[in-house]
Amino acid sequence: MGTLLISLLTLVLLLISAFIVLIILMQRTSQSGGMGAALGGGAAESAFGAETNNILTKGTIYGIIAFFVIALSLYLLFQAEHSKIAATLDPATLIIPAEEEAAETTTSVIPEESVVPAIDEGTVSSFAESVEATVETLETEATEALAEEVPASE
Repeated sequence: MGTLLISLLTLVLLLISAFIVLIILMQRTSQSGGMGAALGGGAAESAFGAETNNILTKGTIYGIIAFFVIALSLYLLFQAEHSKIAATLDPATLIIPAEEEAAETTTSVIPEESVVPAIDEGTVSSFAESVEATVETLETEATEALAEEVPASE
């Protein structure tokens, strides 16, 4: 029931807003004509007669009062709907106990079969020696290649 009433009042608020915009545009300003003058002269005067200013002014006042009353009632309806939703929520259900949270977050990304075995110092030192030997070999080959490409100056 509440959401239907909110929807209807929102529609009425939009219609009142359009009415207020149009009625304000139809009013004449002190220097130049309003929308009525732009659309061919006394369009508003021919529709409302000689008392055009009084009718447009009263329509503006009543429209603005209706706008604020409906806007205030929509605000109160939204607050009432929100308090109903907040009353149905139990804060205890929103909080996850620490044990459950820890159980949920500790998931294994790597399968247990593919765990890397521990590396001993002998493996590391032999790997380092082979890397050093490879670097020395590459250095000597590079210097020999450069010596062959660049002729010695005489």
